[in-house]
Amino acid sequence: DGSAALLGRQAVWPPKVYSTLAGFVETGETFEDAVVREVMEEVGAAVKPGSVRYVASQPWPFPQSAMIGFRAVADPAIPLNVDEAEMDGAGWFTREEVERARSIKSTMDHKVAAKALEDFAPAGNKQGSVSLLVPPSGTIARRLIDGWLDGA
Repeated sequence: DGSAALLGRQAVWPPKVYSTLAGFVETGETFEDAVVREVMEEVGAAVKPGSVRYVASQPWPFPQSAMIGFRAVADPAIPLNVDEAEMDGAGWFTREEVERARSIKSTMDHKVAAKALEDFAPAGNKQGSVSLLVPPSGTIARRLIDGWLDGA
């Protein structure tokens, strides 16, 4: 119903940074099929047939590579099964949680992210009530997140 976003995190990222899921297209596979497969492999969520929609693309600093962003629909009532070899965690986050994360200056730099959490935390509460941070502006992940929040 669009009330929550499925986001995941890698262990090398700063604490509480979650992002959109990512993967690679296999030979002979459509982009849409890759979205369905990668979401299932990484977090065990079944994407609803026909729901995968192209949003945007971004150059990627590897030869013959590009980031291609899609939005898809899955059922948040079905428990996730996170592939711990690929992901450090994943979860469904409400619009309110993601909107709050968007209001915090975010980065993939550990020290800057820790400072952002510290600055945002209520007095005496080291981590505050922030459940996640999102990637910084200028990334395709952030564009996907902002588009979902803004209804685009």
